[in-house]
Amino acid sequence: MADHSVKPNTNSKLSFTSQNHNVTKREKEKKKDKKCEFEFCKVCKLNHNQGPRHKYFPNHKTALSSFLCRFQNKINDVRFFLRNPNVFRPEHADRNRFWCVFCDTDVDELDSSFACENAINHLAGGHHLKNLKHFLWQYGGKMDQLDKYRISETDLTKWEKKCESLKVEAMVAPTEGSGLKYGASNEMSIRYLIQDSLKFRTLVQIFMRLIFQIQVC
Repeated sequence: MADHSVKPNTNSKLSFTSQNHNVTKREKEKKKDKKCEFEFCKVCKLNHNQGPRHKYFPNHKTALSSFLCRFQNKINDVRFFLRNPNVFRPEHADRNRFWCVFCDTDVDELDSSFACENAINHLAGGHHLKNLKHFLWQYGGKMDQLDKYRISETDLTKWEKKCESLKVEAMVAPTEGSGLKYGASNEMSIRYLIQDSLKFRTLVQIFMRLIFQIQVC
């Protein structure tokens, strides 16, 4: 009787093993090529092929510290106007810009009514917070220090209330002889009004009390 049993094809098995070996080899080559890809570090201002581990190198950490310190100096200037809102003169708008290094955005004050108005709103926005978190994740930095490089909603609300109060003051302010003078901030060269007249402040307080009494009645 003829033997009809099928014998295993050893050539097919060897071919399959060879294909698997080739696929694995190509994948390893791709991974190797990927590791060699260069990327630009905006903190160190150089191209490197070190991958994510670059942010742990001492030179990068030193550069990051200086990078964040420079931005913090800028935001401190903005915080001055956050605590002390001042009416902004349109003729000075073209000289006042704020470059956000986390968002790569140039914030101007062309349509602002108050000093650093657009910068304050930008730094308090959700888009800025998202980009800030991504920056710290990519380049290093502590997530518990987010508030150093942004403006909180609480501070934004307080600033908005102060701005509303200034608008009311402007309604009763005399057009001339009000004792107003102009000054400049230490870095951004933003001109702002300094209310240095005690009598004018007293007049405004009296006016506000009168409005409150009328509303109560």
